[in-house]
This record gives sequence, structure tokens and C-alpha cells, in this order.
Amino acid sequence: MRRVDRTIWRKTAIWTIVTVPLLVVIPIGFAAELAADPPAFTPDSNAARSAIPAVFKWNLAPLFPSDEAWDAARLKLLQEIPGLEAYDGKLNDPVSLRACLELYFQLHSDGNFVTLYANLRQSTAQSDETANAMVQRSLVAMDELMQAAAFIRREVLTLSTENLEKAYSVEPGLTEYRPYLDNLRRRANRLLSPEAERVLSLLGDNLWAEIDLNEIPSPLESAFGALLTDIPWPEITDEQGEKVRLNLANYGRYRASDDRDVRRRAVAALFGTLRQYQHALAATLGGQFQLDVDYARARGYDTALDAYMDKDGIDTKVYDNLVSTINANLPLLHRYVELRKKALGLDEIHLYDLYIPIVEGVAVEVPFADARTNILAGLAPLGADYGAALAEGLDPANGWMDLYPHRDKGSGAFSVAVHGPHPYVFMNYQDSLDDMSTLAHEFGHALHSDLAMKAQPYSSFRYPAFLAEVASTCNESLLSEYLVSKATDPAEKAYLLVERLETIRGTIFRQTMFAEFERQVHGFVEEGTPITAALLEETYSDLVQRYYGPGYTVDENDGMEWAYIPHFYYKYYVYSYATGLTSGIAIADRVKTLGKPAADAFLAMLAGGASAPPLELLGGAGVDLTKPDALDAAMKTFEETLNEVEKLIGTNSGGP
Repeated sequence: MRRVDRTIWRKTAIWTIVTVPLLVVIPIGFAAELAADPPAFTPDSNAARSAIPAVFKWNLAPLFPSDEAWDAARLKLLQEIPGLEAYDGKLNDPVSLRACLELYFQLHSDGNFVTLYANLRQSTAQSDETANAMVQRSLVAMDELMQAAAFIRREVLTLSTENLEKAYSVEPGLTEYRPYLDNLRRRANRLLSPEAERVLSLLGDNLWAEIDLNEIPSPLESAFGALLTDIPWPEITDEQGEKVRLNLANYGRYRASDDRDVRRRAVAALFGTLRQYQHALAATLGGQFQLDVDYARARGYDTALDAYMDKDGIDTKVYDNLVSTINANLPLLHRYVELRKKALGLDEIHLYDLYIPIVEGVAVEVPFADARTNILAGLAPLGADYGAALAEGLDPANGWMDLYPHRDKGSGAFSVAVHGPHPYVFMNYQDSLDDMSTLAHEFGHALHSDLAMKAQPYSSFRYPAFLAEVASTCNESLLSEYLVSKATDPAEKAYLLVERLETIRGTIFRQTMFAEFERQVHGFVEEGTPITAALLEETYSDLVQRYYGPGYTVDENDGMEWAYIPHFYYKYYVYSYATGLTSGIAIADRVKTLGKPAADAFLAMLAGGASAPPLELLGGAGVDLTKPDALDAAMKTFEETLNEVEKLIGTNSGGP
């Protein structure tokens, strides 16, 4: 996740983002929820969890009131899973098929409660052995369910289309499961023999998994996470000359320090430390990619990319179109790098110069209370109902969020949900403009889940990875547009427009670079090339140089950045950030231009969950990613914003 430096400023005559809410009126319908601001709190990533006020911690009671209740539910789930056996061999009977699917999805939902509670417990207590053991026990339970239910897929895929259509007529309740059954039958030719399916299931095959793949980590991904947890991160000297312990939670803060020596030391220290563990990290990533390839080949796919795109029903042309279109527009990114270099007065620009403001005289600190107000105002075009749900989630007293960083908490941000209770949002909020944008992003995920669970049954509420980043990035785009529209000074406007450029750089350009890296390294595995730390570093460094251009300096250890990025373990997930922001920009533009009809179409897509193929749902919101139009429009937005920034700050980097 992107984060920028949290520089301490007070509300003075110098312009700050936190003054923006004074210019707006909170839409009717959720003003009351904002009557009381949460208590002021200064984030500290090295603090103990006990130092954080309870109101800023999530409430897991809607899942389970205690660890004991969780364990009782886990044991009950294990006891009930064998009940599926009663339907084995009987799914040609419509009544049995419906009863089996009802039981399966109830057990699946119960399993999701068990796994989510354990994962959330562990995410805020990473070194807690009890919490780590709970995650492992929950995964064992889910694995048992998946193995016990394997016959469902096998039998459903052997039903004739004619018999299944008759079953829908005889047993109308089956229509609830039609989206699920249609999606299963779409890949009927990938089904193997019962024995082969059993063996693949024992080996952790995830190509038929019915939960997000990043929620079922492989042993290699778990080893990667454990290694990052156990690495003794170094100390660096901060802006005040004090020694501070660097970690993955505060790395973004120091990487974006306005003191160039501090940010240079932070990057060098992190990457230098990763280099000490490069062979172990290469082994875990190489092993993960080998596993991906093995699963794909076992089911007859030519490549892992083919397999994991097909899992969500996405043509690989979408991936190819993304990479080719962004590569054709790399001169725009090179031009932006040159703009940064000139604006900062640098002879050379390095990785640690990419994350700092290039507009002087603009101070930005965004405490959570101000971020909440800005987000609510910025997303008001999505309507009163959306705003009311957003206000509920953004009230920390309602327990949706775990807001602030602390020692032993995982890095980054995410949102997760099960069917029924409210979603959960994990943050490491450190009072920056980027943290506010990340909060809006994660609540896009949260309300996508909230809308889908209220409109869809459990069997079709979980939207696929391809759609996962659309709502989140649309929120970011609407928030950016709102903040720019409220800027009253050229420096303010330039600062915010640079943030827009940074969003596109980080989410479209950088994630596409990640997608290329992922495809290239999978390709090495598929060719039989050994995956070594040196190969990974060379591949990554070459991509960085090509993406950022000849004016960018790649330092000695910059090629180690691949080593700490968890998304490479998520099986072709990163591309969806780029396609998601592309779609989000397009939808935000439609909402701005067309108003309520476009907003309603977007919300209908969100409420659709997985009730239709993902490209069909996205098309309903007005975006077709099988064509280059949306990507070209996003690149046009980047170019126009770049032109405007050059005019505002008086620096021309070679564009028109």
C-alpha cells in the first residue's frame, strides 16, 4: 500500500488539507453520525497495542465473542462437514442437489467466519503463537470442507444441460445457485478423475477455491510472512538525529521524509537488510510460482496466467492489453520523472525521491477526523444511501476499523467481509494525505462487500478479484476530484494534482510493472529456468529502468524491492489494481458527467457481487476493458494532469 510521510503541522495560516471540510456541507442523512469527533491520537508504529484507545480498534464480537466461542464453532464445523457425504452420488436428483448446496454453502459461510476471525486476530498480533495457531487450525477446517465437497463439482459437471434445466423447473429453489453452477460448468473440461482431484486437493490446489486466494495462503506464502516477521530490522537516524527502529509499517514514512538523507538511509537499510535474506526470499517466491505452474499444468493449461485468469472468467487479452497499452505510454512516465527531477532541483532522481511532495509551501497533515469528513463529502455524488453506510463504517465506535499502527501489527491496509456482519477495515493510519486516500480506497472494498451481501445470497455475493479494485479506486478518484475542486491557491491545486499523478503512477504504471514481473518470472518457471535471487534482482531492475526511463537512477540494492511485496504470492492479482483504477477513473468521470444514472449503474454493479460474469457486470457500469478505450482515457487523464502541473509550477519536462 502507498503511504507518504506524516509531517507534524498545526492548523496555521499555511494551507493544509485539513481546512477543506470547512468549505463543505455534510449531505443530509448522515450529519448526525459526525456530531462527536473521536478522541485525538498521535500514531506511533512502535507503540504497544494497549496504548491505542479502544475506540480505534475493531470489534470482532459480531464474528465471535471470544476465542473460546471461535474454537467451539471450529469444532462444530468439523463435526458437521461429514454430513455432505449423504449427498455423494445423488446430485442428479433436483431435491438432493438443492439440499446439498444449501448445506455446503452454510458450512462454507461458517468456515469463513472461522477463518476471518483467526486472520483478524493474527493481523494485530503477528508474533502471538496462539493467534498464528488459530490461523492454521482455521485453514485445516476449510481444507477439510473443500475436500469433502469435491464431489459436488464432479457431479455437477457431469450433469447434462438438459437435465439441469429440468431441475431448475422441478425445484425452483435451485435458481438461487444458478450463477454458482454456471460458473462451475464453464470450466467443465478442466475436471480431472476423482483420484487426481483428491490428490490435487491434498496438495492445496486453489484453482477451484471458492474464497479469495489471498485468504488461503500456501505454506510458501506463510513461510514468506514468517520470515519477514523474524527479520531483525535495522535502526536508522531520523530527522531529529534520534535512532529509530525501521520496520515495514514505518518504512513508507521514512522513505517519504523531507530530509533526503533520512529517506535515502531508510531505503538503503530496508533493501540492504532484505539482501541478507535474498536466497531464502527467492526460494519462497520461486516455490510459490512453481506451485502456480504445477496447478495450471495439472489441469491442462499452457501457462499459470491462463489458469488464474480463467478462474475468474477473464480473457488473457485483458492482461495483454494492459501491458501493451501501458508500455506504449511509458514516455509519459519518463516525462513525469523528469518533472520531478527538475522540480526538486536534483541532478539524479532515485527511488527515495519518488514519494515526496514537489510543491513547496504546502503542508499536509490529515488527522482521522478530518479525513472522515473529506471522504464523506468527496463521495457524496454516490448518493445518500451510500453515504449513510459510509458514515456508519467511518464511525470508529461501530467497530468496523482497526485504525492505527502499533508494534506487532501487520503492515499495509485491507478490507475483508463475511456474509452477514459488517465488513472490517485494517489500516495503519498515520495522518497523511495518502492515508486518507487509502482509507477511502479500503472503504470502497468494504461497501462493495456490504452492498453485495445485502443484495445477493451467500453463494453469489463474493465478487471476483477482477472487480475487487474498481470500487476502491473509484472512491480515490472521486476524493481526488473533490479535493482539487476545493483548492483555492495554485500551490494547493498543484499539490493535489501531483497526488493524482502519483496515484496513477503507483496504481497503473507500477502495478503493471509488477504484473510484467509476475508474468516474466512465471515464464522462467515454465521454461525450466532456475529461480535465483540474482535472476529476480536482474529481472526487477531491468523493469524499473525501462518503466522510469533513462533519467532515473537505479541504486545498488533497488533490485531487491521484489523481496518484500506480498502481492506476488496472490496468484496474478496485481494486474487488477491497474485495471481497477482504470475502471475507477472511467466510472468516476461518468458519475461526474452523467450524475445519478451513472452512480446508480455503478452501485448496481457493486450490488451484483458474483451474480453474473465480471466483464458483464463491469459493462453494466459503462466500462469495457476488452477494448483500449478506458486505458487510453486514463493515460489521457495522466497527460492532461501533467500538463496542468507543469503550468502551475512553471516547470516544463518536455511535453506539449
